[in-house]
Amino acid sequence: MVGFIVNPVAGNGKGKRIWERIEPAVSGLGAVFVVRETSGDGSAEKLAKEMIEKEGVNKIIAVGGDGTVHGVLNGIYQSGQSCKFGLVPAGSGNDFARAHGIATNPVVAVERVLSETAEKRIDLMWMNGRVAANSIGAGFDAQVARATDQAKYKAWLNRWRLGGLAYVISVLRELRKFQRSNLVMQVDGQVIKMEAAWLVTAANIPNYGGGMKICPMAVANDGWADICVVSNASCGELLRAFAKIYFGSHIHHPKVSFYRGRQITIETVRPYLVHADGELVGETPIEMKMLPDQQAIFV
Repeated sequence: MVGFIVNPVAGNGKGKRIWERIEPAVSGLGAVFVVRETSGDGSAEKLAKEMIEKEGVNKIIAVGGDGTVHGVLNGIYQSGQSCKFGLVPAGSGNDFARAHGIATNPVVAVERVLSETAEKRIDLMWMNGRVAANSIGAGFDAQVARATDQAKYKAWLNRWRLGGLAYVISVLRELRKFQRSNLVMQVDGQVIKMEAAWLVTAANIPNYGGGMKICPMAVANDGWADICVVSNASCGELLRAFAKIYFGSHIHHPKVSFYRGRQITIETVRPYLVHADGELVGETPIEMKMLPDQQAIFV
């Protein structure tokens, strides 16, 4: 049994339009399926768990963006059962789809998932009882994620297929508001202290925020988290690093440091907002670890 979880408001309504477009193709392929629409924060997770436990679904296809991916994968994880995952991209950033080479054409994407022509297993990142597929970040990027999610300009830019610019605008708006803090990070037991840290991001894929290559070397199935820390930098230095992030050339910036690990803890003097796959999930301190080969996905 195949389950579809559709986020109708993803990408400023693109989720609903894409489902209306692909539903005839799904029916034409003779698939036996159930479909549910999300209705707000947390509903994708709840729907995925219910589909698996109550309706015998063993494959879930999300129609939405990275937030929908995050919710569905947490529902699968919370069910404790084996369920494969596929995606029809319909968000504004679509970082998960970009990292895994998922087709941007929705009909092609759903046909490939239903035909099961290409499948792989990926790692997930565990933190405080939840999982993330893309990244977990604390500090400035989480504050920017909150600002972007609440911004009216995000919807306007999505109408013009410029959703990735919303993150850039939020960076500029939040730059002067953010209050930096010292942090202590442990990576597989190694203690690392940073002064005036802007952000620390542990990544499972290279990109976040709509295509920014925060950790260019990250690989989703190598068992490691790649960690980027920006610290002790002025606003101008941060902007210079940010200007290079879409090309991954910020790795040479003197105020940017990189680490790799499987178990990470982060403590800050001043509480930092924390995001998982761009979704706000709390504040520091946090503890995370890698879950190797945790989830089967169609690519």
